[in-house]
Amino acid sequence: MTYCKKPNHGVRMLALAAAICAIPQAHAFNIDTSNDDLSVRWDNTLKYSNAFRVRGQNDALISGNAFSANADDGNRNFNKGLISNRVDWLTELDVVYAKRYGMRVSGAGWYDSVYNTRNDNNSPGTANRFSGPYNSFNPSTRTLHGRDAELLDAFVFGGFDLGSTRLNLRAGQHSLLWGESLFFGNNAIAGAMAPVDVIKLASVPSTQFKEAILPVPQVSAQWQLTPTVSLGAFYQFEWKANRLPAAGSYFSGLDFIPEGGEGMYLPIPGFPQPLHRGTNQNAKNSGQGGLQLRFSEFDTDFGLYAVRFHDKSQQVVNGIVPPGMPSNYHLAYHEGITALGASASHTFGDMQLAIEASVRHNQALASTGANDISALFGTAANNNSNNPAYAVGRTAHVNVSTLTTLPSSFLAREASLIAEVMWNRVLSVDKNPQALDPNSTRDAWAFRMVLEPTYRQVLPGLDISVPLGIGWSPAGSRSQALGPALPAENGGDISIGVKGSYLDVWRFSLGYTHFYGAADTMMSGFPPTFTYKQFMKDRDFVALSISRTF
Repeated sequence: MTYCKKPNHGVRMLALAAAICAIPQAHAFNIDTSNDDLSVRWDNTLKYSNAFRVRGQNDALISGNAFSANADDGNRNFNKGLISNRVDWLTELDVVYAKRYGMRVSGAGWYDSVYNTRNDNNSPGTANRFSGPYNSFNPSTRTLHGRDAELLDAFVFGGFDLGSTRLNLRAGQHSLLWGESLFFGNNAIAGAMAPVDVIKLASVPSTQFKEAILPVPQVSAQWQLTPTVSLGAFYQFEWKANRLPAAGSYFSGLDFIPEGGEGMYLPIPGFPQPLHRGTNQNAKNSGQGGLQLRFSEFDTDFGLYAVRFHDKSQQVVNGIVPPGMPSNYHLAYHEGITALGASASHTFGDMQLAIEASVRHNQALASTGANDISALFGTAANNNSNNPAYAVGRTAHVNVSTLTTLPSSFLAREASLIAEVMWNRVLSVDKNPQALDPNSTRDAWAFRMVLEPTYRQVLPGLDISVPLGIGWSPAGSRSQALGPALPAENGGDISIGVKGSYLDVWRFSLGYTHFYGAADTMMSGFPPTFTYKQFMKDRDFVALSISRTF
């Protein structure tokens, strides 16, 4: 097979982008049904985007410790220059009858030329790509990032009057979000309800959590009992894991997990290389659902929540065999977590302030010493439910957020501020305390905000905004409850850019993202532990996108 270089593919993709720009102006396609009670709308959005790395590899991040060989591929695979060259297509069909019954179907497809060529890796001795050329992407990585299509929404809905009340039902694949979280949904009730596209959160750090959740097959209901009181419920029919950056992709931090991970090196003299990956212990499809009560009083919206769910983030478990050496490793997704929570939201003039608090029982904790030693002692093998190898306990979570419209100033007539601070704490460790990551802390904090001034009608039909986003975790925040899912300790990311909308059908954006904080790989040492440092320190990037809806 002949492999083309990235620039050649880039020319082709730019030609495709030009073709997108040449699409004549047209609004969403409303199909004439000749029935005033029946509306059919078909929207399509084509998007071209690319991104460029602006800094070279930092030696401390590709060869700085004994575990670096397992945390360097996402770095070595991309030199300065093009890291993404992508076309996306989103199609959405909505059918509504009598304004209360209907269906929705949507799907997406994408192609990224960068992930369909050889990469820039020049270190065959540390590449964790064992089933093919060291400077190629694993097929799972290539598919997830480079060329795939998926069904998104596929559900029917209906609204029914029951006496003086109203019952709204949905059945099929759709997304659902409860609570008041904005950015840190994984610390809130929302994180229990749906898998998350972490790739999107990583590539656009200021993305709100609601924009990154993925739909799952489920049935959901909302029963409006009075104008100020409603009940909600859902039950899911399929478990899905979070969509993390695949092994070897630009935003990946570890080379052996999740999708595309093939094996890991162990820095043990004389140990056979590599340690191979075993079969995942995925969570079962049943056993996930929840209840919600919403009510308003004193001009404040309140919520009460009870959810049972399976973890959508993995734990790495090593299989230990006589005489006490690891034979392989696998990923386990913990089952049967329960969360009880409450929220309140109140508007003070131009500012909406919200708080959400919850407690989780049977929550899997940050573990780096999860070893299945059943083969050594002839005991029952560890599982992902009642006999885990990783640490499990009770945790507390709080999110405080604000949506604020700022007063007019000499900088901008119109501006908004979206911000959230989160905190979590491990209340107790109920199983396997020896497996806890020793670098983690019982308490952790994090903060994220987006300040966005907007300038209307800069030119006829053209609106422009300049978003500034900041994410940060203070020193000492190394979450024992969630692991390295927060911004780097005493670091994070800063992004600034410009976004525009023309005639409400064209969208464009240009942005720069900088990662700050002490540099280190995501894990280091042996036995390896989480560092909670900035593994993206040298991966600042510039991203451009243009899209058209028709």
